[in-house]
Amino acid sequence: MVPGTKQFKRLNMFIPRAILVVSMIMCCFLTVSGQYAVGHTSMKLRDEARGNMKVKFEVYYPVPAPATSETPAEINDGKFPVICFAHGYQHPGDQYGNLVDTLVPAGYIMLNLTTFEGPFPSHKGYADEVRFLAAAVSGLANDTTSPLYGIADTLCILMGHSMGGGAIFHAAADNADVDAVVALTPYDIRPSAIEAASRVRVPTLIFSGTSDCITPPEKNHMPIYERSVAEDKTYISIINGSHCGMGDSRKCFTAERIAGCRGGMNTEEQTAILARYIIPWLNFFLKGERGDGMIFDNTLATDESVTWLQSRPLAADIPEH
Repeated sequence: MVPGTKQFKRLNMFIPRAILVVSMIMCCFLTVSGQYAVGHTSMKLRDEARGNMKVKFEVYYPVPAPATSETPAEINDGKFPVICFAHGYQHPGDQYGNLVDTLVPAGYIMLNLTTFEGPFPSHKGYADEVRFLAAAVSGLANDTTSPLYGIADTLCILMGHSMGGGAIFHAAADNADVDAVVALTPYDIRPSAIEAASRVRVPTLIFSGTSDCITPPEKNHMPIYERSVAEDKTYISIINGSHCGMGDSRKCFTAERIAGCRGGMNTEEQTAILARYIIPWLNFFLKGERGDGMIFDNTLATDESVTWLQSRPLAADIPEH
């Protein structure tokens, strides 16, 4: 806990880098859900600081739903905050459709890394790649050849699952390019994500699950939260929440069963819980929608499907009139 802050809890809680776009493949279809439809692009960048290493990622972005006639500019000034998403160990970056279909229609761009998906990833290399992608956001937003030109804000959120959840703390440490962090059952990678959390000061939201036996909360999620120095940090433990329910990879669920995990929610059930917290939390910190801070706090106070810790209520940041 940050010195001088009060710990709130529920009572039953037990560049400059040169960036070269080398590949862009525009998809010809849109998926529709909510205020916006979901557009999709595949991209590659080259990281010159690491020997022109290719950084591949999938891009999902909001476009007006067919049922509306508004243009993005008419709806939201054409600017959407960008989520740089880091996948879990051997959980492909393009197998988080549950999160894409939740966050993009709500007005967020997602850049999902598809590198380091093999059996022997470099944790340090992956963290460096997340940091590189965060640094690339501004360039993508202002490059007239980029599919995100004119619609991407320079506001950047790092979000990650498992191994990726640990990597984002390294990428966010002492990093002015990052505005917020959302970690889903984060793993204490090597070098330590717990140590890195001591240098992450931006608003931080961490999700855990009581049925997660892949990254046990007491050794991974909770120490990361406790070590965080963010003034605004929240820890949400989903009762019966699973490690693999954060994404939609069947291979991940098979690995859970092999590991002996018992119970645990499926993707659909768990995504519904994630959505009712991530969206108002992001809207509060990234879009300045102050009322969503009260919605977030009130939902926490009445939700029987979670237990939680919080450095301070979001509503505490709303000035009294």
